[in-house]
Amino acid sequence: KASAKAPPDPQAIQATCEKAAEALARVAGIEASATALRSDLSRRAATARADLERERALLAGAVAQALARDGLRVEGNLPLLRAGALSLEFTFGAKGQCAIWLGPRVARLANCPLEAAAIAARVVELDRALFRGEFDEAAFLADLWHAYRAALHRLGLADGERVPLTALLGHVAFARQKPAFLADPRRELFTPYGRVEFAADLSRLRTRTVEGRELRLDVATLAQTKRPEDHLWVPRGGDGVRYATASFARAPR
Repeated sequence: KASAKAPPDPQAIQATCEKAAEALARVAGIEASATALRSDLSRRAATARADLERERALLAGAVAQALARDGLRVEGNLPLLRAGALSLEFTFGAKGQCAIWLGPRVARLANCPLEAAAIAARVVELDRALFRGEFDEAAFLADLWHAYRAALHRLGLADGERVPLTALLGHVAFARQKPAFLADPRRELFTPYGRVEFAADLSRLRTRTVEGRELRLDVATLAQTKRPEDHLWVPRGGDGVRYATASFARAPR
């Protein structure tokens, strides 16, 4: 029955063959017939496994080709591929899907069916929204500077001291709100801005000096990576960097 379905499902065929082989091993008195049957099941399972691997490779190849047309290079091997600062985690089976993550499974952004066009379209959409959209670097840096000063005051720290990087997020998110929200702060008027957007914006900074101060980010220790409130993953090169604290030091003249 598994082999007769159209189109054939290699995964179902492989699973059926393996279950049949297990069942044969529990039946006594048919050793001669069982040997031939097990050989046939093994051959069918191997063929189905090869077909399954070919299907998955074709899917990954189709996704890579679609993303390449949009300037995104795909790297890695199934079940985990990387496209820029995004990761694509494939889960195969009856409930197969592709999970799209920021970084190496840092934050899940979306789930897609195992269809190359749908996966590629969602990846491009997320990449454009996070890394290729309009970005006012000077305004963002100014927001960071004001957020840092507010954090110093709130935490009772002296100018130039380090503050938790995540302590800046709330201030920057508030600066992103439209006048309508500031006049009437209700949920439906709030513009979402969280860890993912904050990390993406930090990764786009090329200038770090504002009002004679230079932004400095400190890499998190292993202990600081245990809790989300103690660090933030920021895209930097291949695997990105986890930062824990930030400060604005006087820029050298």
